[in-house]
Amino acid sequence: MIIRDMPKLIALICKKPSISEGDFKSYYENNHVPLIENLFPSLKGYKRTYLLESNMLNDSLPLESEGIKSQYDVITELTFDDEQALNEFFERGANEEVVQAIREDEANFLDGEQTIMYRVD
Repeated sequence: MIIRDMPKLIALICKKPSISEGDFKSYYENNHVPLIENLFPSLKGYKRTYLLESNMLNDSLPLESEGIKSQYDVITELTFDDEQALNEFFERGANEEVVQAIREDEANFLDGEQTIMYRVD
């Protein structure tokens, strides 16, 4: 019996320079998350890990470059029950109205040109 992990996407996201870390996190959680969950019913999991500057280890970890801020502000993990659900996500994400709704919302808090998304195992 072959056990397969749920399909997973990871997005590396930067906040807009004009917004504080707190406002970025608040907007993401209270506005963007509900929008995405509503637009993509095939999404099984939607986890955010914030890379806030105040959480950097700097002096505690010798491998950390001192004084360098992380290039990204959040790692977002999207999981799906199976390949069909992932394909439904991509199909829905190709819809022009869905793309427009997402881009309009993202303009309020993140730098979309810096976002990178990977499929990971």
